[in-house]
Amino acid sequence: MNLIRVIIFFCLFYLPVSVNAAWYHVEVIVFDQLNPDSDGEIWYENPGLPDRSESIELISELAEADNEEQSEEQTINSNIELSKSKGRLQAYLQLPKSRLKLEGVQRVLKLSSEYRPLMHIAWQQPALNARSARPIHLQKYEETIELSDREPESIESMNEISELSNEYYEPPELIFDGTLRLRSSKFLHVDVDFAYFPESLAIEENNQSADSNLFVEQQADYVRLTETRKIRLNEINYFDHPLFGVILRVSRLRNP
Repeated sequence: MNLIRVIIFFCLFYLPVSVNAAWYHVEVIVFDQLNPDSDGEIWYENPGLPDRSESIELISELAEADNEEQSEEQTINSNIELSKSKGRLQAYLQLPKSRLKLEGVQRVLKLSSEYRPLMHIAWQQPALNARSARPIHLQKYEETIELSDREPESIESMNEISELSNEYYEPPELIFDGTLRLRSSKFLHVDVDFAYFPESLAIEENNQSADSNLFVEQQADYVRLTETRKIRLNEINYFDHPLFGVILRVSRLRNP
């Protein structure tokens, strides 16, 4: 975990600070650990999945439009156009890559042999109290699709491609599924609740009886990270689990 703390220390001094508004720029990086050290901690059973009954999805139109390499001015204009119908900023609008502020952290994680970034995302939202604030739903799938070992030129028709797709298609595997809720009162608080699905999480339990030693392998499909924390603007917050982690930064959003 020392590398993560070094990254956070570095970024506290070099990240820009936004100004004056009752809206927030929320940015999140979710990553897993390639060589986790559980330090003797074990997981015997599935801990239950995050409650998604009140969660909402981000609006992604602006982020998708940024794939066309818009300038910062064009991005802000797009933001205004999407929000014009209501005469205000659009709540829970996913921000494009050009508006991300933790690129340095993402880059270090990507180059590290210890961590693998799974998602880097940002959005805008108003300051809401605990009664009104809604959790944001975030999840990540890993696609594993193989059509065939045959060369493309040996596939003669679209029907044959369709048949091969049905035969060799593997459904995407869920990597993580969770929610993040930001709420404001006198202080800012965040509620983090993520379920992470590693490739393997087999645990051996030693059940001893009077007659013999019986070793039973129990399988947990996922682990869970839940935490509620008071946070400050412009600070990088790290939510730690032995197998994965969440990095969060919240700053004031300047209203264009």
